[in-house]
Amino acid sequence: MTMVEILGVVALCLLFVVAVIAWVLVVIHQRRMLSADGGLAVALKRGDERWANGVGRYVGDEFIWYRTLSFSPTPAMRLPRSELTVVSSRPWDASRDMALRPNLSIVECEFRGGRISLGFPDSGLTGFLSWLEASAPRF
Repeated sequence: MTMVEILGVVALCLLFVVAVIAWVLVVIHQRRMLSADGGLAVALKRGDERWANGVGRYVGDEFIWYRTLSFSPTPAMRLPRSELTVVSSRPWDASRDMALRPNLSIVECEFRGGRISLGFPDSGLTGFLSWLEASAPRF
């Protein structure tokens, strides 16, 4: 083997090790987010964009959503209860929701003049709807 080939193999091995470490860090980050108080696995879709997996958390009058594949400590989206209106809810549909797990329920909401969809496990859907209904009356 020539020196160039050896360096190429070493570089490839280092790249593999870095990729594995990054994957482990993402998994640890996700587990930490889910295990924190009130963490709930929630998928989110804005308009016609693709589904993104994440972790949702109720903080006062806001539903805060963190993207799973992100190291940012800040939420990717804040959904104030006063600006959310449920338009419909439906079960998972293979023709529309192939990117999601089959055991999710989808809630479509109006939010700041646009549509967002949230994918909840059944227990999470009940909690989300209860949280929305618990708000003060809107005048």
